[in-house]
Parts: sequence; C-alpha cells; structure tokens
Amino acid sequence: MRTTVSIDDEVYEQARRIAFESRRTLGDVINELLAEGLKLVAPPPARRSLGRLRGTISIADDFDELPREVLDSLDSPL
Repeated sequence: MRTTVSIDDEVYEQARRIAFESRRTLGDVINELLAEGLKLVAPPPARRSLGRLRGTISIADDFDELPREVLDSLDSPL
C-alpha cells in the first residue's frame, strides 16, 4: 500500500543509511523496522482454548430395535 507519512529527519537518515548499507530499498527497511517495533508494543494474540469437555458419548449398537424404514434407508444409494 502506498501512503504519505511525516518522518523525523534523523530517523529518515538512519533508515536511508541502513537501506544503502544493506542494499535494500528504503520501503523494505522501514517496513521491517515498523514490524519489529510493533512486536514490542502490541500484545500477543490471546490463545483460545476449547475448555473442558463434559459428558459421555454413547454409541448405540443395537440396530435390531430400529424401525424397518430406517434400516432400508441405510442400504439405499445416496
């Protein structure tokens, strides 16, 4: 993204010197410096947790009690 910002002359000269010495563009150097600075002041993202699971899972294995229509639908193609 392209934008216009005001930078102190001293900061600009330091960034320009870094860019020249490292043979990178001024934009790349400024982006890197901003990203590193933001890491220092921005709080890390909160870790999300699922919490504790409660309850039980039961699987019915007695298919003989199912109605005949349900059993027939299980065998039919989708």
